[in-house]
Amino acid sequence: MDDFAAVCQMYYQKVYRFLLSLSGDPRRAEDLTQEVFYRALLHIGQYRDDGHMFTWLCTIGKNCWISECRKEKKQVPLEQWNAVDGKGPEETLAERERARALRRAILDLPEDSRDVVILHVYGGVPLREIAAQKGKSESWGKVTYYRAKQTLRQRMEEFR
Repeated sequence: MDDFAAVCQMYYQKVYRFLLSLSGDPRRAEDLTQEVFYRALLHIGQYRDDGHMFTWLCTIGKNCWISECRKEKKQVPLEQWNAVDGKGPEETLAERERARALRRAILDLPEDSRDVVILHVYGGVPLREIAAQKGKSESWGKVTYYRAKQTLRQRMEEFR
């Protein structure tokens, strides 16, 4: 248990920042982070000690976030439409809608592509490490990431 407490202390802020970048909501990121460490504690026996603890925790976090997104089709509350950084409500809403469209597009990617994008972009996990976690080569990670970016660009063009 002391080892797990050390893991929590070492990775809590990094996992929180990863989930904050995914969710865009500090309270939601905090809840998800706590859920990640709870699930990690429950399933610590499934962790393969290959030196990729952060990647494993981010994978749990990504799955928690995706699960929550699928359960929750929420609207943007009116209080969030207020001006941010001197921007008017229309511009703020348009930015949030683009961000939501991008998140939806990421969720619609095939699983491997989605995992690579989320872990690499939002988690800062190197492509080499993601590929190793999936039992693939580093070039697989690079190609998968490139193709996912192309798909996301196309989907975001359609959004405009």
